[in-house]
Amino acid sequence: MTKYKKFMSQKDTSENVFKCYFKKLEDDTLFSSAFHYQHFYKGEYSGDALYTGDDLVRTSIKDSTGTIMAKSKWAERIASINHNYTFYSPLTDIESSPLQHDSSFLYKKHSFKFIGEESVNDGLCYHIQVNKIPEIDTTEPMQILRIEYHYWISKEDFIPIQYSKAIDVVMNNDTMYQFDQQVLNKYEINNLKDEFILTLNSIPDYYKITDYVPHKSPDPLPNDTIAPAWELFSLTDEKVSLADLKGQLVLVDFFYKGCYPCMQALPALQALNEKYKDNGLRVIGIDPYDKKEDDIAAFLAKRGVTYTVLLEGKDVAKDYNVSAYPTIYLIDKAGKIIYNSIGYGKGSEEALDGIIRKNL
Repeated sequence: MTKYKKFMSQKDTSENVFKCYFKKLEDDTLFSSAFHYQHFYKGEYSGDALYTGDDLVRTSIKDSTGTIMAKSKWAERIASINHNYTFYSPLTDIESSPLQHDSSFLYKKHSFKFIGEESVNDGLCYHIQVNKIPEIDTTEPMQILRIEYHYWISKEDFIPIQYSKAIDVVMNNDTMYQFDQQVLNKYEINNLKDEFILTLNSIPDYYKITDYVPHKSPDPLPNDTIAPAWELFSLTDEKVSLADLKGQLVLVDFFYKGCYPCMQALPALQALNEKYKDNGLRVIGIDPYDKKEDDIAAFLAKRGVTYTVLLEGKDVAKDYNVSAYPTIYLIDKAGKIIYNSIGYGKGSEEALDGIIRKNL
């Protein structure tokens, strides 16, 4: 199969190809199917994912290593990441997602349209469009404007051999679009010739497989720590360093534009910037991932962000033990960390406002 994906924060569409074998497991609560797939990115083989019903194995050709997670020990952890290891959900998902169910035909917020007959991979299909009218929740910062599905159902065997989902959303005066499409290029049903492919022995010998060890994220740098020095370039190619900001109260926000909590935090940080910039507060955004060509300037402008944003900050994020986004630090006039937080939610702006006022 081929999977196309465009994230709402990105302008390009990625293309990934999978070759997969699977067998339904009626009583399995983690995946509902045993499977083994090979992943290809930009035409190059990148690794395997195998679930036997008892173990999940993940490999990477980059360093010829892999990990194995026993279901008996790591069922909860596997459940938390199983969305990353799906193949073709109309065939493998318990609910056949994202296919519509009988109840959808009775739900007034769904509309169905028969587009016609079309050819997909040299086979005739019924093309059906489904629009779901989203519920508006004014308490949410992101509003969904449109959800549209398309299905291409084989006339020969009624298998959904292609489907797509498009979403339009608006947040902070910025309309964003997300799209994904999956296509079965070739398939056989009820014809698993060799179940060896679903066993641990099917993983190539050149992989070094080790038991899974949970990653322990580093703790944020504690208060009273001298903030690590940095020097980065802004969107306007201005060189900015922490040393240049000594004598000011500095709020550093580690973020990237594809992060939803980061998007939520931007208006609040801009409000703090406007409120205290003339009193000695300097707000700095550090983006470790996005580049100028990713339209980061336009992204920030649509959200009214006027404080300084610096790019190429991966090493700085590592120095500050950043393991989740957004991560916010407040650095006092002497260069010591006096506040840190991970994530953004209700009460975050008020907490920051209070400690800023005390330290200006």
